[in-house]
Amino acid sequence: MAKILIADDEPDVLLILSERLRRSGHEVEYAPDGNQAIQKSEQTAYNLLILDIRMPGHTGYEVCEFAKSSGKNGKTPVLLISAFPVESVVWRQSKADAFLAKPFEIGQLITTVDWLLQGNT
Repeated sequence: MAKILIADDEPDVLLILSERLRRSGHEVEYAPDGNQAIQKSEQTAYNLLILDIRMPGHTGYEVCEFAKSSGKNGKTPVLLISAFPVESVVWRQSKADAFLAKPFEIGQLITTVDWLLQGNT
């Protein structure tokens, strides 16, 4: 069981992802914006961060940068998600470990999460 933080400003996305990951046996926390994602990553060590790129407060890129430079989550894999196609190219310039374009299949999410949790970044 992994401890996962999901940050996304779309409540439906948070609900769907958190429920599916919980059914897969993971402990899930969520943040509705980048500010809360940074606060949570300051307080808690996670096994995986799933971050929407475009959200209020701080972007997923900024949250990723912060987490990767912190003591608690410096080695934590980061999965960026976005509904904007251009992000599929731009994310490679970040410190993130993987990217999924919305909408994605839940099976694709689970496969990517499992891969990241196994340390195959």
